[in-house]
Amino acid sequence: MEFSQYIEYELEISRADMPLIRVLQDPSGMTRCGVGSTVWDTGLVLAKYLDHQTSLGKLDLSGKTVLELGSGTGLVGITLGRLHPQCQVTLTDKEELVPLLNRNIELNSATDNTRAQCLDWTTPTSLDTVPDLIIVSDGIFDKDLHQPLAETLARLAGSETRVLLAYETRKFDEEAEFIARWSQTFRFRDIKPSEQDPVMQSEDIFLFDGERKIKVAE
Repeated sequence: MEFSQYIEYELEISRADMPLIRVLQDPSGMTRCGVGSTVWDTGLVLAKYLDHQTSLGKLDLSGKTVLELGSGTGLVGITLGRLHPQCQVTLTDKEELVPLLNRNIELNSATDNTRAQCLDWTTPTSLDTVPDLIIVSDGIFDKDLHQPLAETLARLAGSETRVLLAYETRKFDEEAEFIARWSQTFRFRDIKPSEQDPVMQSEDIFLFDGERKIKVAE
């Protein structure tokens, strides 16, 4: 895959001993990878939330497995993998984005604990292991993705899996429909601005922390 039309985006994280996170992106979204090859504000907010929680000692992923759905450039998942070198991160997206994900993993020397694979929400897929954490950034911008995403989360999340979902509000009514659909299988809470990075946050970007509902035996 040719990346000559891409430019590099850099994200600074709180650890002074860690280099910048660097990803190639196409800010125009005009290449064959489409809008998935662009760094979006929601991903920045989620990445900095994870960075902030890690710096406070409130997020420990040692020995854990992380799955990112709709990784795009891989910025969020790569950031998490760099912050937590003892966890295993799998970045996923459509087939055409996997080469970009692999290139950005290599760009950050993150191949030891981060890998990329194709995972299309519209095609039922199983994983070798149940992830401890699933992260999703801007996965509900298209209403047609709502049901496939909800079904994918329900299929891949285990009883102990934590799900972090973030999105920028664009069409409130449609987003409310997704939240209602998601709530059929998951319980969740909104992540308050006070928990997020003090600088990298927005009143238009919402973060949720969820887990599967416990089924009560009849």
